[in-house]
Amino acid sequence: MDYFNFSEKTIPSIVKKVLICLLITPALCYSQEKVLTVLSGDNKIYQHFYSELENSLIENHTLTQIQSQNLQHETFEQYDLIISIGSNAAKTIAEYEVDQTVIYTLIPEDESLLHSAPCKRKNCYRVYINQPAIRYVELFNALFTDKFRLILASTSANTKLSKQLLAAARNNNILYKEIHVEPNRSIARSLISQLNNNDILLALPNPAIYNAYHSKNIILSAYHKNIPIIAYSKAFANAGALISLYSSIENIAEQTSDLAISIYSNGEQKQKEYYPDEFSIEINSSVARSLNISIDSEDTIMRKIK
Repeated sequence: MDYFNFSEKTIPSIVKKVLICLLITPALCYSQEKVLTVLSGDNKIYQHFYSELENSLIENHTLTQIQSQNLQHETFEQYDLIISIGSNAAKTIAEYEVDQTVIYTLIPEDESLLHSAPCKRKNCYRVYINQPAIRYVELFNALFTDKFRLILASTSANTKLSKQLLAAARNNNILYKEIHVEPNRSIARSLISQLNNNDILLALPNPAIYNAYHSKNIILSAYHKNIPIIAYSKAFANAGALISLYSSIENIAEQTSDLAISIYSNGEQKQKEYYPDEFSIEINSSVARSLNISIDSEDTIMRKIK
């Protein structure tokens, strides 16, 4: 019998992982790695991520969850691996001196967060929620001609992400500009006032700009000025962005679990930062029609940027 001739339709992924574990690394299958998952809050997003993570990890991982506000230093002692879910959890864990391997996941590549939750140790990893810069540039290229300009709004100048976007834009002959805005109550008006009619706003995860208070005003102001928005979440597209390029909770949870398994099986990993491998596109067809923008299907666009 060929034990590796699995059928994709008949054997669930978690069962395949268990079988591979038993066949390739049986010694690891009989030990239990204790994993502490620290959630930034108790909302549906974090709970959904935890459930997906729990379902993705093979049986030799025992997961326990705790809210970040309930952490104490002695909490870490009985665990082998720490997984923080969301930005608040990352910041909280960074306040402690822990010896365990830490995976910061479901976090934006935000400069302030990277400073407040640094990876100074070898056994520290990050799994970002945002896409690599080149992926946004390729999406822009698939949608617009060279007469348009890609605009990133930021609260900090010369960030790692903005440098990556600038380099990717230059390599692809795209006009690019970064606009600095102050995080205050008039941020939507300040941002939109700096945009021209040939600009495309790239809305990337930045809680100081795109939050429950400001996002709606930014979307409405951009719409009235005929400024299309490329955004980072399905919800953003549904709310009025032209298109969103995003990775789902399931995508990022699966990637986090794969990283945890690889660390457990093979030890320290050379790569410390991870962008989502899998992603999707959501088009708001109503916005495209209102802005008089002809746009390909999601499948066609996906083929252009993969």
